[in-house]
Amino acid sequence: MNILWFQRDLRWSDHLPLQAALAEGQAVVLLFCYEPLLLKDPHFDKRHGRFIRESLQELSAAFQQQHHTLHIIRNDFLAVLQRLHRRYGVETIFSYEETGLPVLHQRNQAIQEYCHNEGVEWVRFPKVSGADLQEADGKRRWQQAMRKPIPSLDLSQLKTVSLGAGFTEHLSAVDDLHPFHIRDFHFQRGGFTQAREWLTSFIKIRSVQYSRAENNPYLSRYNASRLSAYLSWGNLSVREVYQASSKAIKEGFYSHDLKLFQQKLWLHDRLQGRWYEPPIASLPERWEEDDRFEAWKTGQTGLPLVDAAMRCLLETGYLIPRLRELLTSVLRQRLPEFEAEGWQWLARQSLDFDPMLLDAYRSSRAKRKFLNPVKEARTLPDVIHFLRIWLPELAHLPPRFLYEPWRMRPAEQRQYGVYLGRSYPVPPRSWIPRTVRKHSIAFKISR
Repeated sequence: MNILWFQRDLRWSDHLPLQAALAEGQAVVLLFCYEPLLLKDPHFDKRHGRFIRESLQELSAAFQQQHHTLHIIRNDFLAVLQRLHRRYGVETIFSYEETGLPVLHQRNQAIQEYCHNEGVEWVRFPKVSGADLQEADGKRRWQQAMRKPIPSLDLSQLKTVSLGAGFTEHLSAVDDLHPFHIRDFHFQRGGFTQAREWLTSFIKIRSVQYSRAENNPYLSRYNASRLSAYLSWGNLSVREVYQASSKAIKEGFYSHDLKLFQQKLWLHDRLQGRWYEPPIASLPERWEEDDRFEAWKTGQTGLPLVDAAMRCLLETGYLIPRLRELLTSVLRQRLPEFEAEGWQWLARQSLDFDPMLLDAYRSSRAKRKFLNPVKEARTLPDVIHFLRIWLPELAHLPPRFLYEPWRMRPAEQRQYGVYLGRSYPVPPRSWIPRTVRKHSIAFKISR
């Protein structure tokens, strides 16, 4: 008996492990595990669990149409493997290679050791097609891999084993995952049907302004691809997205914007070759008394663009890369003692959390210098609309005060009904660039 182990590859199309299991021709168990070691990991949040559950519902239904059962078990994969091997005798495990977090590296080592000792073959497929993408000709090889035809899989030919409800329930080590059942309409819904709808609407309609939306916090909600979560959790493969966009280009849809989008796909896969190493937690001894970190986490720093970005991420799980860089800049340069906690917080709030991509933001320009929130606000297009959506307490302020509310004099605060320190916080003095701070009324009054 073989095992087809689903992880962050929740689809049945363009799926190399499924293709290999079909070619093998032996009986196979279709398996997904809600692993306690990942559910308890500080990078995981219930928004991720909800997206996974929605994706599994569609995947399970697709298999059921062909009279197959996808077994969803609430236990670590190694524990399930040990039980299945003792009872049935497992010959081969087919899966994608999942890395990126230390906990995954440790888990994979333990599984590999067990397989070696028990004579079980573990066939792992790389998530990124092609050769080493870090090489000089990596992009050319990647493009060749993306253009290869996607094989059509006939699920009716799959020979599967049903384990029985009693056996799988006995394997479960955690309670039913009730928080994952609660729908939240602020977040994108998981599943390959939703993924394909977002993909189709993007390449044929929304990509018309993709080049403008890329760094536009307001327009990006409508004209960016919004496919990051579906790629992160495997509802779509990068090759499917690449070929769909190539077909649209041939049909005359928005060639310039879609080619720019394909360049982003290349960068996405190239970053998959990186290794995410979370910073070592080093919290100050009296960290609970310092409310600056809590203000950063909740969007109450007093820096309008920083607060709007964090509130948007908290409520939707989505944010454009440039604003993620801004959040990480504040974290690294103004809250270095909370860096480990901060990265975990950003991971939990990002619906499209991918350890490799998060590491890219850690290595970005935000690592080298502090991004001026005021300058960023004045540079980004349509930022006024973005600020007024996510900062309703400041929505009626004119632009000069919307960017820098600390410039308001007491009379202006009364005029607009915004009282610094009460209606909206005053940022820490050290967080404001010196050239901005010396002209700020709030700081002069507070001296």
